[in-house]
Amino acid sequence: MEKRINKKKSVSICPSRVSRSVCPSIKKTRRIRRDIFRLQRDPSITEKTIDKLRLRLKQKKNQGIAVDCEGCPYNVPKETASVTT
Repeated sequence: MEKRINKKKSVSICPSRVSRSVCPSIKKTRRIRRDIFRLQRDPSITEKTIDKLRLRLKQKKNQGIAVDCEGCPYNVPKETASVTT
């Protein structure tokens, strides 16, 4: 049976098979989400600031995390990994 990737959750799966807590791109996405939740509780923060963060999160989701994998230290090409084992 072929494994299918849910497009809606493409931000939470690292293509290099790095765990969520370690992957730099997923960390950035989670940090944006935490900031949104934290700022929503603060009455002194304007709605404009929260909307900017929501827009950033939406852009990050549309972009996916594979774009950030270019400079990821955990991203190892498959050819290199198979030769060393």
